[in-house]
Amino acid sequence: MKPQIVVRALLALALSLSAAPSRAEKSSRAQAIAQALKQNPQIAAARARRAQSEAERTQADSARWPQVSVELGIGPSLRASLVPGTAVESTRGRYDLAAKDLSVVVGGRVSVVQPLYTFGKLDGYRAAAAHGIRAREAQTQMTQADVALEAARLYEALLFARDSARFFEELENYVVRTILATKERLEADTPDVTEQDQLRLETALAAVRLALNYARAGQEQAQAGLVAYLGLTPGARLEPAEDELKALQTVQAQAPWLIANALRHRPELGALREGALAYDSLAAVERAGSLPDLFLMGVVDAAYTPGRDWIQTRYVIDPLNHVDPGILLGARWQIQGSMAQGRSAQRGAQARELRSLQSWANSGLPAQVEKAYADATRARLDIAEAHTAVSRAKRWMVQANGDYLIGMSTSQPLVDAVRAYTELRAAELDAIYRHNAAVAELAYATGTLVGDRLGLYPGKETP
Repeated sequence: MKPQIVVRALLALALSLSAAPSRAEKSSRAQAIAQALKQNPQIAAARARRAQSEAERTQADSARWPQVSVELGIGPSLRASLVPGTAVESTRGRYDLAAKDLSVVVGGRVSVVQPLYTFGKLDGYRAAAAHGIRAREAQTQMTQADVALEAARLYEALLFARDSARFFEELENYVVRTILATKERLEADTPDVTEQDQLRLETALAAVRLALNYARAGQEQAQAGLVAYLGLTPGARLEPAEDELKALQTVQAQAPWLIANALRHRPELGALREGALAYDSLAAVERAGSLPDLFLMGVVDAAYTPGRDWIQTRYVIDPLNHVDPGILLGARWQIQGSMAQGRSAQRGAQARELRSLQSWANSGLPAQVEKAYADATRARLDIAEAHTAVSRAKRWMVQANGDYLIGMSTSQPLVDAVRAYTELRAAELDAIYRHNAAVAELAYATGTLVGDRLGLYPGKETP
C-alpha cells in the first residue's frame, strides 16, 4: 500500500472520530447533586483535611504511651585480661598494641520513658485534637453544601438556557415565515405591504437571534460547569431528566421555623464552636507549659567484646564490656522566658476570634434565610403574573399576525406583539429559574441542602 493512501486513511479515521457525537448522561436534579458530592475534588480535599486532624489525634493519644529509644552499634575494640588478684589492672598496657589484640565490640542502649503526670498537657492535646476532628467534619459538610449549591445553580441555569433556546428557535422560525410571506407579497406588488414592513420584521428577527445566541452560549457554559462539578469525563454532556423548566413546589414552611432549622443544622456554627473549643484546650496546655512533666524512666546500657575479661567492681565500668541497668523517677521542665504565656494568650485570642464569628453567624444566618425566602416568594408571584401575561401576549401576536397577513394591519402591531411576547416569556423563564435557585439557596441557608432533610430542594415540580 502506498504511503499516501495510508496517510489519507488515517486522516479520515481521525476526522470521523473527532466528529463523533459526545456522550450524553441523563440526570435529574437529585442525581446531579449526588454525583457532584461523590466526584468533586473539593470534597475529597476537605476529607483529606479531616484525615489530617485524625492523624493529629492519633499522635496525641500516642503521647500517653511509653517512649522507647533503642541504640545499637558495632565497632573495633581491644582484647584485655585482668591481672590475677586485681579488679581493674590489665596484663597489658593501654598503648602496648599488637594486631592479635584487636576484637570487636557490640553494644547498645535501650531506654523507656513512661509519662506519669503532665498537669493536663496530654489531656489538653487530646481534647484539642478531638474538637479539631469535629471542626474539620463540619468544614467538610460546608464544602459539600457549597458544591451542592453550585451544582443546583448550574443545573437550573442549564434548564433555563435550554428552554430559552427552544423558545427563541421557535420564535425565529415564526418570524422567518412571516418575513418570507412579506417578501412574496412584495414581489406580487400587494399595495398594503411596503419595504418598511420587511425591514421592521428583519430587525425583530435580528433581536430574536441575538437572544438565541445568548441562550445557546449560556447552555454551553452551564454544561461546562456541570461537567467540572460532577467530575464527568471531558467531552461528556449532561442531559436533564426534566422535559422542561418548571417551578418547584411552593415552600409551605414559615420563615421563623426555617430560621430555627438554620441555627440547628448549619455546619458553619458547628465548625466555629468546635474550633473555639480546640483553641481553648490548646490555651490550657500552654498555660501549663511552665509546670514539669513527671515520668518514670528505665534504661539498660550494655556492651560485649570477645576476649575481654569482665571487671568485677562497682566503681569502674568498662565501656567495652558491661551491663548497666537503671530506673529513675524524674521531672522535666521546659521554660523559655514568657514563651508559654505568650502562646497561651495567642490561642485564647484565636478562640475569641472564632466565638465572635460565631456570634456574627447567629445574627447573619436568619438574614440569609429571610433573603432566600423573600426571593422565592417574589419569584413565585412573578411566575404567576408572567404566565398570565405570556398567554395574553401570545394571543395578541397571533391576532396581529393574522391581521397583517390578510392586509388589515401593518407590521408594526405584529412587531410590538412579538417584542412583548419575547420579553414576557423570557421574564417567565427567568422567574422560574430565580424561584428554583432561591429554593436551593433556602435549603443551603437552612443547612439542609445536602440530605434534603426539609424537602426543600430538589423537592417536587409543580404539576
